[in-house]
Amino acid sequence: MERKGPNMRQRRQMKNYWIVGLVTTATLMAVGTVAWAVDLAKVNDQTITDRDLRAVLSNFNEGQRSTILKDPQSRRQVLNTLVDQEVLVAEAAREKIDQSAEFKDAVEVFRKHWLSTKMLEKNVAPKVSDQAVKKYFEDHKSRYSTDQVHAMHILLPDEQKAQEVLKLANAPNADFQALAEKHSKDPSAKNNRGDLGFFGRDRMVPEFTESAFAGRAGEIVGPVKTAYGYHLIKVIEKKSGKPMEFSEVELRVRSELQQELTRFYVSKLRQKAKVQVDDAALERLK
Repeated sequence: MERKGPNMRQRRQMKNYWIVGLVTTATLMAVGTVAWAVDLAKVNDQTITDRDLRAVLSNFNEGQRSTILKDPQSRRQVLNTLVDQEVLVAEAAREKIDQSAEFKDAVEVFRKHWLSTKMLEKNVAPKVSDQAVKKYFEDHKSRYSTDQVHAMHILLPDEQKAQEVLKLANAPNADFQALAEKHSKDPSAKNNRGDLGFFGRDRMVPEFTESAFAGRAGEIVGPVKTAYGYHLIKVIEKKSGKPMEFSEVELRVRSELQQELTRFYVSKLRQKAKVQVDDAALERLK
């Protein structure tokens, strides 16, 4: 039997649900500033203005914003959602939920996230220009291919432990997979015994990827430090692929350039900061 599409009333309801979903999941991360505001509604003593409405829509792309703002029913739906939000906020304040430790923790999490995001927008985003992305691609063309490598790895918590296991792995007749099963901190090692199979250049973190592809078949590379710890990587086999065109990987190149610039910027800030990590306490969390 042929399935019929939604009728006009159903399509209107679907559209309304779509708008409510977009608004209620917005995070107000990109609130714009304007010199004036137009009052749209009032809930008790709280005024809802066009700035509030545009603040919610600022998280959407230009096409979505334009679609909502041009449609009277959509604008009213957004406003009704903001009214509902104010009603809920007022009731939460009456019940003193905004005085709870949970609320204060949530505000602090948001504050840190918002400020750190703004710092990256200010100091990193401007450097990710179209020209910079194209240059990054030209300078790292070997990264962008369909090459594959088959590798195994052992993840260790610190460099000292990694050096100890590396000696065991390089011993005559050593069983790398048995060592992975015994020593690796990677949760999947109990099932795959450290065998990652074949993977391309876009699957792992850059430090791991570069080391795996640089190694020769049969070679154990490492320790390689990443955000996860220290890796010992055993290269099993390599397959050559073909170079990729810029148009095929532009979004990936842009993302990787941004990540690299972010790591560089944050590492400079960390060098100036006093950072102390209690590894024992971290280990006890598991």
